[in-house]
Amino acid sequence: MKLRVVSPWYPSEYSPYSGKFVQSQVAALRNREINVSVEIPRIFAASKSLNEVGIIDGLKRIAEINIDNLYTQTDGTTCIPCPVYAPASVLSRAKGFETGLSLKHELVQDDADVVHAHLGMPTGWAVSRSVNESLVVTEHQSNLRNLLADSRALEAYMETINRAAAFICVSEFLKNYVIDLFGSEISKPINVVPNVVDFDSLDLIHREEYKCLSWIYVGTLSQNKGVVRLLKAFALYKRKVAPEATLTIIGVGPLFHWIESFIRRQGIRNNVFLLGAKSHESLKDHFSKADLMVHLSESETFGIASLEALASGVPVVSFHNGGSDSTWRDIERSSGSLLEKDSTEIDIVEAIVDLTENAGRLDFREARSWLEEKFSAEVVCDQLLSIYRSSMR
Repeated sequence: MKLRVVSPWYPSEYSPYSGKFVQSQVAALRNREINVSVEIPRIFAASKSLNEVGIIDGLKRIAEINIDNLYTQTDGTTCIPCPVYAPASVLSRAKGFETGLSLKHELVQDDADVVHAHLGMPTGWAVSRSVNESLVVTEHQSNLRNLLADSRALEAYMETINRAAAFICVSEFLKNYVIDLFGSEISKPINVVPNVVDFDSLDLIHREEYKCLSWIYVGTLSQNKGVVRLLKAFALYKRKVAPEATLTIIGVGPLFHWIESFIRRQGIRNNVFLLGAKSHESLKDHFSKADLMVHLSESETFGIASLEALASGVPVVSFHNGGSDSTWRDIERSSGSLLEKDSTEIDIVEAIVDLTENAGRLDFREARSWLEEKFSAEVVCDQLLSIYRSSMR
C-alpha cells in the first residue's frame, strides 16, 4: 500500500510539538512497512498585486531552475508552498492549500492508493479538490464552531465530509461535537481512531511518594489552554501550601511574555522555570523530575500531553474537558484528579492537596498498561489500516 499523508501540523525545528501525534502515526505505519510520503502545506503571504495565475507562474519559474528549491525535503517530508491572501480566513487558507497542492501534483507525479489529510478544513477540503485517490480525513481541531462561523466555511466542511471515503475523529467527544454541529446533514458514519501515544519514548518512573511539589506543564502557552489559571493556581499553592514548590513550563505561545511578567510581579521567578520549546525526546527527562502535571484547558479533542505524563508515572490534575473524559476518565482514581471546569483556583489547590494526602490510590503500572491497550502504535495502526483498505474498495 502506498499512502500520502497531508498535514499542516507537523514538528519542525521551530515548533517541535506541532502535530507530533501525526508524526508518531506516520512512524508507526512505516514500521508496518507501509510506503508513506508526507506533504506539509506551508502558508506564504500572497501579494494582492498578483493574481493566482501570476503566483503560479512565479512558482513554476522557481521549479524550472531547481525544483528542490520549491519543494524542500527533510526527514521524509516535503514542504509545499501555498499562497494565501489576507485576511487569512479558513476559506482563504483552504484555497491556498488547494493551489499549492494542485501545482505540486502537476509538477511532481506522486500517485498513492490512499491520501490521508489531517484537519477537515483547510486541508481536507483542499485535498478533496485536487486528488483522485481514496481520501481519508482525520479531524483534531477543538475550535470548529468558531472556525466555521462563516456559512461558506460550514458548507465547505460538509463537502469535505461527503467527499471523503472515510472521516475520522480522534475521540468520541470530538465525534459528538461534529455531529452536534452538522446534525442530520451527516449521512455517513464517523470513525473514531485515537492518536498514537509514543510509549517507547517514555519511561515509567517509579516514585516512593508524591508530594506534588514539582509541577509541570507541556503545551501551547495560550489562554485557551488554561495557562493563566495554571499560573494563578500555582502562585496560590506556593503561598498557602508549599513555598518550595516549583513549576516547569515547556512550550511557546502568545502568553510567553505575560508569564514572564506575572512571575516577576508575584515574586516567584525562582520557582517557575519557563523553558520554551524542547524536543519531544527530552520530555522523559523532564517528566522524571516532576511529580505532578497540571493541565487546565477547558476543551481538548484528545489531550496527548496528559497521557504522556500518565504513561511516565506523573499524576495529572485536569478538567473534564472532553479529551480527558474520552481518554483517561476510567482510570482517574489510579492516575490523578478530574475537576469541573468552573473550579476556582482554591478548588484546584484543594484537589492537589487531597491528591497528595491520598497518593496511595495511585497505580501507574496499571494505568500505563490500560493506556497501552488503547493508544499504542500497534492498536492505532490496526484501526487505520482497516479503514484504508475499506476506503480502497
